[in-house]
Amino acid sequence: MDMEEGLNAKRGAAVDGLPDDVLVEILSRVPARSIHRFKCVSKPWRDLIADPLHRKRLPQTLEGFFCSDGSGFDGRFISLPGRSAPPVDPSFSFLTKLSGLIKVLGSCNGLLLFEYGWNPATAYAVWNPATEEWVAVPNAGRPSHDPVLEERTYLIFDPAVSPHFHLLYIWQKDFLCEIEVRTYSSETRVWSDRASQQRRWQDEGDWKQWVNNGGAILTSTGACVNGMVHLIIFNMLDEYLIAMFDREGKTCRVIRCPDNCASLFVGQSQGCLHCVGLLVEREESCLKWAGLSIWVLKDYDTEEWVLKHRVSFLELFGQMSCLDGYNSNVLTIHPDRDLIFIHQNSNQKLISYDMDSKELHAFHTLGCDYVSLTPYVPSFLNLVLTNEH
Repeated sequence: MDMEEGLNAKRGAAVDGLPDDVLVEILSRVPARSIHRFKCVSKPWRDLIADPLHRKRLPQTLEGFFCSDGSGFDGRFISLPGRSAPPVDPSFSFLTKLSGLIKVLGSCNGLLLFEYGWNPATAYAVWNPATEEWVAVPNAGRPSHDPVLEERTYLIFDPAVSPHFHLLYIWQKDFLCEIEVRTYSSETRVWSDRASQQRRWQDEGDWKQWVNNGGAILTSTGACVNGMVHLIIFNMLDEYLIAMFDREGKTCRVIRCPDNCASLFVGQSQGCLHCVGLLVEREESCLKWAGLSIWVLKDYDTEEWVLKHRVSFLELFGQMSCLDGYNSNVLTIHPDRDLIFIHQNSNQKLISYDMDSKELHAFHTLGCDYVSLTPYVPSFLNLVLTNEH
């Protein structure tokens, strides 16, 4: 028996006398990443943690991705390597109750957000695959039926703070023009209209920086960190910025992206905001995309970004191409590990890259009907609202 096995045996022996319920209660208070490691303590611990009845009480982590074909979902769930598919219906049979075009808008801490219907009368549905509950939400009331620059809706849900979810609707008419924000709370069941405050927003603080410099949202999905949605915007000054909104749409703050890099993705990992950007190199008189840089925001007040990792496209894809910035998409960052997931467009492969070990793993190949992938972290918290269906 080596040293590690000996330590694991001692850990297991130390808790042999504890009832399962007591041990599960203890484990429910530690991070998901630790739960994964604790499976290696002993066979009884592994069986205890893997028990379906106990898993609902333990912290959850990324299970994989629901695959969209553009009209809802095509019935596939892509599990991460080493993880079995969760006991959910990947075809989302509840969608048959909804009429019109169906589009997935994103996910947040176990809940998924859909848009359905026909413009301009689209509505929303929020679904929890783990509990098979869903809630219909009316449309936000579009300010204008004319073509607009941006119109996005984001889901905010933090079960550690509240059992209620919020929707954030952002409408931007064009560059250098007004922005309207409306929010929905599952607690009040109504949309709030912030239009009366928009002039003050545009004349003061970070809203002024966004609107007056001609900023436009780049990200269709937002990162929920510390109860706020974080979005990447790009303005006419060639600046990449991150805009942050609270769940009530009352606060907007804009900070610069790290090193003003060409930012591709923002996400939450290990409780911190992360930003993934393109590494750019100059070759004679030409600029080329060389790889990815991963940054973590250490201090919101000072806007201090720390470079966590760099990786070249040569390391990721085995070749260097000036088109790699277009040929790959950053899907998400693991919420509990230094692991990023990438979709390579040229061969439709899903790739995971471990920043600690620098290991690369292609774990799935998509079909030609792929449109988008939605990351899924189970939540067994029941929705406060239920539909009469």
